[in-house]
Amino acid sequence: METRWLYNTSETLPKLCEAAEKTCVIPMGCVEKHGLHLPLGQDIIQASHLTYMASQLETVCVFPDFIFGDVPGKVPYSAPYGDICIPLETQMLLLEQLCVQISDNGFKKIIIFNAHGGNNLWLPAFLRNLCNKDYDFVVTVYSVGLPAPHIMAEILEKEGSGSIPELTKEDEELIIKYHNENMLIGHGCFGETAYMMGISPESVHLDRLGIESGQNLHKADHLIEAGLRLRSNGWEFNYPNAYSGDDPIGCNERIGKAALRIEAEHAAKAFKAFKEDTLLSDWQNEHRWR
Repeated sequence: METRWLYNTSETLPKLCEAAEKTCVIPMGCVEKHGLHLPLGQDIIQASHLTYMASQLETVCVFPDFIFGDVPGKVPYSAPYGDICIPLETQMLLLEQLCVQISDNGFKKIIIFNAHGGNNLWLPAFLRNLCNKDYDFVVTVYSVGLPAPHIMAEILEKEGSGSIPELTKEDEELIIKYHNENMLIGHGCFGETAYMMGISPESVHLDRLGIESGQNLHKADHLIEAGLRLRSNGWEFNYPNAYSGDDPIGCNERIGKAALRIEAEHAAKAFKAFKEDTLLSDWQNEHRWR
């Protein structure tokens, strides 16, 4: 079934709404630097791709991409280097109005499928703010995970060699090696590189690794350890290269395909749980303003 909003017609969208049990998912990311080896659209590309994959496992309607994200405008690696920075209040208003439009088309359960770490700082406030509004729809947030390499290693250790069919023996050895070495992942890391290798390997430039570091410089640690809350949790100070992770040397398309499948299956389970849930909608209906 075609699950993407934009590919449906005015006649088929209501049928999709029924099949999806009135559940719609908004892929959310951002446009910003991800080291020197990954594309600017890394977050929204992976969010969009994974949402569609998961929708084929558990039927939901996939809304057009929300490409904006909380990207600080005054950092060394921002514009004119490709980052898109718009005011957060604009994003919050736009997201709320999109949810209203989605609801007006019959979808009463909305999932924000977020693949950008910066959004994790404001999306909880967005959800809380909706509690102050008299809406007849419910919204939740799903944050994209990074199966490679650590979750994959745990699967291999538990279920044995061959339990991730996409991988070769050499891939398994690499995954286990990086897991045992406690490989750092975060932003532009092995996990995100794997996703892009699975989606668009020609967009990954592994030859650019080693030019800029993805290691924590710990410049803001003294403030954080003192109990002070910083914007972006000190990200721009500790990771000035917009890259957080050990270099993903050896990452390949097979690992990427496996990572995509594992995460899509996990997301589909979340979609199913939200579709079947009545707790949130019942509470919403009971506490709507009268």
